Amino acid sequence: MIQLSYKINCEVDDMKKFVVSVVSIGTLITVIVIGFFGSKIYNENNPGELGAIVDQLNPFISENEVYVKTKSYDDINKDDMYSYTQTAADEDGKTRKIMFTSSKELKKGHYLKLSNKGTHVNSYEEVQKEQVPEKALKAIDNK
Repeated sequence: MIQLSYKINCEVDDMKKFVVSVVSIGTLITVIVIGFFGSKIYNENNPGELGAIVDQLNPFISENEVYVKTKSYDDINKDDMYSYTQTAADEDGKTRKIMFTSSKELKKGHYLKLSNKGTHVNSYEEVQKEQVPEKALKAIDNK
């Protein structure tokens, strides 16, 4: 009788530990997912270094391309990198702010295609005006 009672108590304790573990893991996953979606929404129009790092790691953000028309640089940091914060447009003409750096000063009024993942810019290349999608061109020429 005592052995049976002990065995039942052990099984109940093991079940409680299992349920607590599953709930804890589920809560952790939920917090992480909500954090990534929240950062995606926040970073859309709030570019910055921290946001770029989070976007780079965020599995819910896909890579895409946006276009900018270059302007004067905003700042030069201590490593002689030129910092630009500009309005960028995707091929559908949807605009948002994006921040990127360059090791040299960019010529004003030129068009760039930026490969990005959220606010994280992977690379950029200069393109001709004719290579910029019509809706994107309309959006960035008015800024």
